Amino acid sequence: MEQELIDSQKQFLKHTLNRVDSLLVLRGLACLVVVLHHCDLPRRSLIYKGYDLTWIISPFGAVAVWTFFCLSGYLMGKAFYTGRYSLDISGVFRFWRNRILRICPLYYFATLILVLFVYPEILKLENWGYLARTLTFTYSHALPLGVNGVFWSLATELKFYIFVPFIYAFFKFRLSQKRQIIFTLISIIFLSFILRIAVWIAFYSQFRTNGSYLVKYWEAPMIMNLDIFLFGFLVNAWLIRKKPSPTQGETVTKVHRFRFPGLPTKSIAIVLFLALYLFTAHYHYHAKVLTSTTFFILKPLTASIVSFFIWGFKSDVYQEFSCQEKLSLNSILRNPLRLLEIGGISSYGVYVWNESIISKISDVFTSEIPIEAFYARLTATLILSLLLATVTYYLVELPAAKWKIYRQAQIE
Repeated sequence: MEQELIDSQKQFLKHTLNRVDSLLVLRGLACLVVVLHHCDLPRRSLIYKGYDLTWIISPFGAVAVWTFFCLSGYLMGKAFYTGRYSLDISGVFRFWRNRILRICPLYYFATLILVLFVYPEILKLENWGYLARTLTFTYSHALPLGVNGVFWSLATELKFYIFVPFIYAFFKFRLSQKRQIIFTLISIIFLSFILRIAVWIAFYSQFRTNGSYLVKYWEAPMIMNLDIFLFGFLVNAWLIRKKPSPTQGETVTKVHRFRFPGLPTKSIAIVLFLALYLFTAHYHYHAKVLTSTTFFILKPLTASIVSFFIWGFKSDVYQEFSCQEKLSLNSILRNPLRLLEIGGISSYGVYVWNESIISKISDVFTSEIPIEAFYARLTATLILSLLLATVTYYLVELPAAKWKIYRQAQIE
């Protein structure tokens, strides 16, 4: 009987460790949305029985970036809530060091390659200021000249990293009950709404006539995206107060294979995220101009749905980072759904390279039928982006990761 219990626990542990990392899958899908957005499908390219369905494959790319911010908030918060980093000087500096090693090597490698082979005009003396902005993570794609349009979000992300330890220190002892977490989330929504009202009133006319104002004062600033990051961050405060998982000696009766377990919560999370994609794609396609819904509603809506997605998939497996089995051919053979994680693992590289690739191949893939040109451009971009992302993953990202230092020996 005792041996059967041990075998049952080993079997459960084996499949638990090799389950699909839903957040990697979500990150990969968000990256795909960014590529679709950058490929810029012409309007009225997909007509069916008189209905314009182009919006279905013409997503609102900002939603994908907001998804990244929310996921980052959760993962950075989890790094402290689960004890991966201690809240002292050495722990905080280890966190910052590891975040630099995650972002900067590929960022600067891509900058070097793009400056030399794609945007050499930025090396002219009169453009050194823009190059300096890129190198110091103060880049904004509202600048008249830049290296890569997606770098603005990485600059915003790095600013989040600076404040993560202080955010954790502030919330750690103030959110002991779930009602306090709910009140905090409501307060974040309210304060963010007031901030957006102030910005809307101050720059309304400029927003309507000059897109650079919209980027500079609404899209790119850290403070205007902080609520999205905090939503993801506070999922940790909610999950950390959950009842502990079964301990040794307790029988586990269910083992889930080759599917996302725990339905219907996870099904609801998937449906909500799909609905978010369809709603924002349809609204953005037909609105054409900046509206109050885009300005005030879409960011907190995205943050809420992505946070629910995180909660739905992580509430039963909220544990140390090291408990997830590393992705390998063997793990994929035992659980084929883990193949979907490849998109998430390569997402940083694809995100960094895709826009520059599109800028160079757009003139090559043309057709009298717009949607044919779009599909050709999309296919070429995905192939080349994945190829470059794979090369730089092994050439830049993995070697940099070996220099990371944790409280215990772990690999991200």
